Amino acid sequence: MFIVPFILVIIIVHFWGTRANKRKAKSWGAAHIPLIQQEYASVGFSGRGAADIKMLEDPTTLDVPEDVLRENAPNEFITYATGRQNVAFLDVRLGLAKRYNPMARIGEEALGLFFESMPAPKERMEATAYTFDGKEADILGAVGIEATKGGAKSGYDGFVWAIVHKDMMQALRNSRYDLSLTYTKDSPKLPNWATIMSESAEITDTLLTPALIDAVTQAGERLESLIITDQPVDKPITYVPKQLSSEHAHDH
Repeated sequence: MFIVPFILVIIIVHFWGTRANKRKAKSWGAAHIPLIQQEYASVGFSGRGAADIKMLEDPTTLDVPEDVLRENAPNEFITYATGRQNVAFLDVRLGLAKRYNPMARIGEEALGLFFESMPAPKERMEATAYTFDGKEADILGAVGIEATKGGAKSGYDGFVWAIVHKDMMQALRNSRYDLSLTYTKDSPKLPNWATIMSESAEITDTLLTPALIDAVTQAGERLESLIITDQPVDKPITYVPKQLSSEHAHDH
């Protein structure tokens, strides 16, 4: 009789937490997936075209199909998009708080207070777009070969460039090998909380467009980082020289 009330509380909290996370994820999906549909031909995991997925015009209804926003875990939701020139695919991950497990949540917060190397988890959206970089035929086979017959080339010279929140700068430099290769420089065009991590000033001049500046300003300090990279996140164990195309080698 003493144990039963605790079991009931655990069950009630679990159901409340999982439902709260689902509402939060669907709220994000209702607001943002229509924007992704405008940029990609196919959104979600069913292979259907973006135009075939009917999202209600009123985002407050939270009518997001299950095959568009998938629940990976009670605190993790994912979506996927493909069908855009030069972009192989887009992975989106929503990491939410463990509302369904208050003890685990309290424990993670406590560890974050005492250990700097174990920061408390935050609710965040992570989106990663993977470029073709000239590999359409390898990834898409015959479809990729057909898509590049017109002479379009998606290959480019790799580089590392990022806009980061100044509070995240040191943590990102320590945790990501690619950003450790850059230097930091503020730009008067960006809000004072944001800075640029880049290998070259010329790259910044090209990428820091008015549209991007406006997007960063609108996102506000909730934006942790926007990273463009051709290097791995983890430091390579062995060195592999990058092979240049014959055309590129001739130019140099």
